[in-house]
Amino acid sequence: MSSSETLLWISLALCVATGGSEVFYKRTGEEVTMDCPNVGLDSKRDVEWKYGSDRIIKILGRSGSIARGRAALASRVKADGINMRIPAVQMGDSGDYSCSGYDTRGNRTTRDHKLNVVSVSVSPSDTVLVYTDVTLRCDVPGDPAAQVQWMKSPGDEAYESPSNTVTLTSVTSTQAGQWICLIRDKVGTEVRRFGVNITVVGPIISSKAVVVPLGGTAKLPCFLPRPNSLLIVGGGWMRDPPADLRLPTLSRNASGLHWNGNEMSARVTFMTPPLNMDFNMTLNKVERADAGVYVCTVKFEGGRSLKTYLELKVEEVEEVNGPEVRFWEKRVLGVAVWVWLFVAAAVAYAILIYVIVARVVKHCRRKHRT
Repeated sequence: MSSSETLLWISLALCVATGGSEVFYKRTGEEVTMDCPNVGLDSKRDVEWKYGSDRIIKILGRSGSIARGRAALASRVKADGINMRIPAVQMGDSGDYSCSGYDTRGNRTTRDHKLNVVSVSVSPSDTVLVYTDVTLRCDVPGDPAAQVQWMKSPGDEAYESPSNTVTLTSVTSTQAGQWICLIRDKVGTEVRRFGVNITVVGPIISSKAVVVPLGGTAKLPCFLPRPNSLLIVGGGWMRDPPADLRLPTLSRNASGLHWNGNEMSARVTFMTPPLNMDFNMTLNKVERADAGVYVCTVKFEGGRSLKTYLELKVEEVEEVNGPEVRFWEKRVLGVAVWVWLFVAAAVAYAILIYVIVARVVKHCRRKHRT
């Protein structure tokens, strides 16, 4: 057998093995359209689509009408001319499909397709509180030979070794963002990428300590770093240990999340609705007894919560004395002492000059008489 004949037989063997089929990898909910390229559009012959051995639809060539078969997905598919479209694939749609009809010469022709429906999931949810364990799964049940690798964007760095499951322990904001499920076929060729986004809520931003003077205003911060999509059902402020100071609490009713401030101290003010990120509190006219540890809690649906602690320190206001005033800088009737001394010295000097002049004049008169 010549080398050309050998190559021909190898090519025929490959065609038989693959059936010339087209392979699709689709995520649940995506749309897929399968074509029937060798069928003559003007043959007026019927075109039949099958799932395995079960008929899905038959497109009647003369009338263009559709006869639906007994396959489970028969009621969900659409006919686009002689092609078949599944608007939203489901996990049970994985498998082998075929269309059969006649070409323009009247020869019967068949086109095979392989659909692999991929399940990409994030558990317990794609939006979680900080420090929650998150599991990423990417399953290709229709193709056991498929290779799955999880990667983190940006940079698409491979995360651990290839596996369809990845567990992120105690997630923080560094794990938030897009994760990519990369699928390769049995020979290692990339066939699809599917992305999921993880949103991490928290932690609460606050201060370790707030220092204010006695009688001053204390601003106690408590806020989330970004807008939150999880449902907040309660929370509020408290002092640890509790004190007589009545602080606001959070609750949710039909109108939304709000502060319960009816029995709250008049010295406390807080953020007004809508409440989603900021739960700051202001304490006015701070007293000595206000010093201590304050706890801000935000409670979410499902029983999870976030907390932050800060210490309020109250400083005594000391009376500030100015620099010591020297004697001649003191004031009498609003005038410095040194000015009074200068005036007194000037007056005394003038009187002395006057006395001396008067005595000299008097002496001269007496001498003149004699």
